[in-house]
Amino acid sequence: FMKRIILKWIVSAISIYIAGRLVPGFYVSGAMAAVVAAFVFAILNWTIKPLVTVLTLPVTVVTLGLFMFVINGIIVYFMASLLSGVAIAGLGTAILVSLVISLSTMVLNSLLGVNDK
Repeated sequence: FMKRIILKWIVSAISIYIAGRLVPGFYVSGAMAAVVAAFVFAILNWTIKPLVTVLTLPVTVVTLGLFMFVINGIIVYFMASLLSGVAIAGLGTAILVSLVISLSTMVLNSLLGVNDK
């Protein structure tokens, strides 16, 4: 169980680092900043995201779930504002970063078999 959590954390850190290299306007100072950002990102996803998701449920339903990209972008923007090693240009960039993080996490999880039991 603990091995899987650590592996997911590493995958998230790599995804954040990749986004920092690919998305203009998103800066990650290095590998350690990506590891810390992955930890903060996980905490925010665990605590704040469920509340925001419930509060915005009508908008999410009307947009057929596409508003979740905005919610993820808000979480990324908030994460970047909390950390000194991570900088972001704005909410539009944060939404793009969340998309890159989601896609790269999906690919890495599949390649590494993180979700396999």
